[in-house]
Amino acid sequence: MKNDDEKIRDRISAARRVAGQRGGLATVARHGIGHMKVIGLKGARVFHQRYKLVPVFMDDFAIVDRETNLTKAFLSGRPFEK
Repeated sequence: MKNDDEKIRDRISAARRVAGQRGGLATVARHGIGHMKVIGLKGARVFHQRYKLVPVFMDDFAIVDRETNLTKAFLSGRPFEK
């Protein structure tokens, strides 16, 4: 059973998620889908400049820093020990 701190954290996370969604929708309404596409393409370009995807096991990829060769995360979101 969750304690009070975890319940509060979950409630705040949900409120932030809703606020982020509203902000994103407002940005699309104000600037249009083309603007969001440009932002996404720039983000993807930077991501692929900084990181490489390395196959892990049979069904996942590790996100690895190109400069340090350190694993930052897994594409599936699976947790790992640092």
